[in-house]
Amino acid sequence: MTVEVRRVDLAEVRRVIAGIDRSEHVDVQYEVVDGELRERPVQMADIPAWYPEGDGEFTVESYVREQERLVRAGAAMFAAFVGDDVGGAATVDPTFEPPMAWFAFLHVSRPHRRSGVASALWTATADLARASGATSMYVSAIPTGSALGFYLSRGCRLADPPHPELFAHEPEDIHLVCDL
Repeated sequence: MTVEVRRVDLAEVRRVIAGIDRSEHVDVQYEVVDGELRERPVQMADIPAWYPEGDGEFTVESYVREQERLVRAGAAMFAAFVGDDVGGAATVDPTFEPPMAWFAFLHVSRPHRRSGVASALWTATADLARASGATSMYVSAIPTGSALGFYLSRGCRLADPPHPELFAHEPEDIHLVCDL
C-alpha cells in the first residue's frame, strides 16, 4: 500500500476532514497525576465517527471550521491519501511560539490505521516545523492508549509545564513536547 502525503490548500480542508473515519474502540485511557502518566477508567469505549450534521462538537463542520481557521492563520494541513481514500490528516503551526511548533491535529481514518499513515503525516509536519526553525513541537493528545503510544514512540514526553493556553483549551488531553 502506497501512502501519498501532500500539503492541502484551504479549498480541500472540508473534503479531507469529511473523508476521515475517526471512530475507534478505546481499551486504555490515561491521565497525568503528579507529573506521571497513570491509567484511568475508559470514559468512552467506542468513539463514533464525526457527526455528519449540525455544527456542534465532534461534527464535520466544527472540525472544518477549526482547521480552516488554523490554515488561514499560517498553519499547514497535510493529508495522506491511500489510493482514492483519505487515509488521514495532520495540521502543524510551524511558528506557533518560536522555536516551538504546534502539532495541532492528527486523525487517521480507521481503515488505514497501523499502516504508516500517522508516521508519514508526523514526518511531513516535523520536516516543515524544522525547516521553519522550530526545535521542538507541542502536542495535545487525546488520552487514549493508541494516541499516546504513537506520540511516545516519536520521542514525545510530558510537557512540564503544559502550555497554559493549550491546556485551558483541552484540559483532558495529555500535553506533550517533542524535540525536533
